[in-house]
Amino acid sequence: MSGNTLGGGAAEPMPEGWGSNSNRPRVGRVGDWNNAGGSGSNSRSGSGARIATFRDLVSGGGGGPAGPPPPHSHDDDDDEEDERRPEEYFAGGERSGVAITNPDQGGGPGGLVRNLLEQAQRGGVYNPPEPRGPQYFSGGGHALGSDEVESRYIPDPNASEEPEEEEAVRHLHLWREGFSVEDGPLMRYDDPENQHILEQIHAGRAPPSIMNVRYNQPVQLVIAKRTNEDYQPPQRTGPAAHFSGSGNRLGAPAPDVASSSAPMPGSFPGSSSSPPATREPESMNTRFEVDQSKPTTSVQVRLADGTRIVARVNLTHTVGDLRNFINASRPGMTARAYTIGTTFPNRTLEDDKQSIEAAGLKNSVVVQRWADA
Repeated sequence: MSGNTLGGGAAEPMPEGWGSNSNRPRVGRVGDWNNAGGSGSNSRSGSGARIATFRDLVSGGGGGPAGPPPPHSHDDDDDEEDERRPEEYFAGGERSGVAITNPDQGGGPGGLVRNLLEQAQRGGVYNPPEPRGPQYFSGGGHALGSDEVESRYIPDPNASEEPEEEEAVRHLHLWREGFSVEDGPLMRYDDPENQHILEQIHAGRAPPSIMNVRYNQPVQLVIAKRTNEDYQPPQRTGPAAHFSGSGNRLGAPAPDVASSSAPMPGSFPGSSSSPPATREPESMNTRFEVDQSKPTTSVQVRLADGTRIVARVNLTHTVGDLRNFINASRPGMTARAYTIGTTFPNRTLEDDKQSIEAAGLKNSVVVQRWADA
């Protein structure tokens, strides 16, 4: 059988037996039927793959022997991407369907950490919010009324029904062996509870146990990739030392003065006193004791330096005893002359021998003033 080409020239002769029917089974490679009529030994002795793909047909010109497929540089990238992407199964009919992700693939803490980093990379770089400008007053108010019209409250017309939750910013550090939130402790990846926490974060939920946020409060999560570093505890400068020591209860008897050689006037009998450090003026050696079997009262003394002291005295004590109480409480004030007096009415207590009851100082307030002021 022969024919002509499109250009009008003679075509190559067709193989022998091309148009005849043959009951022999044809054996050969896909795309190469020229060896079909040959012996079985020739077909078996041919080099190359016995089964070719459609890609080989395209690369081989459609009818020639199958050759090696051309290299494709993007195949490796596709394979890596397919390895990272979890397997998905699809099921359904003509109008509905469902996609199921293989839960056994890509699991474990390594996959969760990789997915978190990919989500953070897609989210972009975190930019802290700009400081707000000056805010003006807004809100409701009260309209003053009169004898005929009652006062009423006017709500804010621009107020929202639900207050906006302030967005919290939390920092998640991903270390080599675990993760930490802010300056918290290390939470290892191999702990099942910590894996559950990572799964919650990956699902878009903020566990209040480690995030320290309110329920339904929006959270901006900043992820720091430190997977090539071991966990480093935060360096703390040390919190300020808490107060420790003794103190005085309000309303209690005034404490003893360390520099006084005698118990402070106004203290209860039997109270301990510190050893004398220096010899005080003779006026400070005057002492008195409070007799609990007799009527007592409290006198508040407002000192000239702005501080206040309370003296517990009997009604039989005198103004001079009260002055000695001030001198014992503030030894440095004895070098400067001062006066003491009441406020309502405003009068100066000049008679040191006058009793507390006679001076009208029962449960009263006495003010100290500098004489040269």
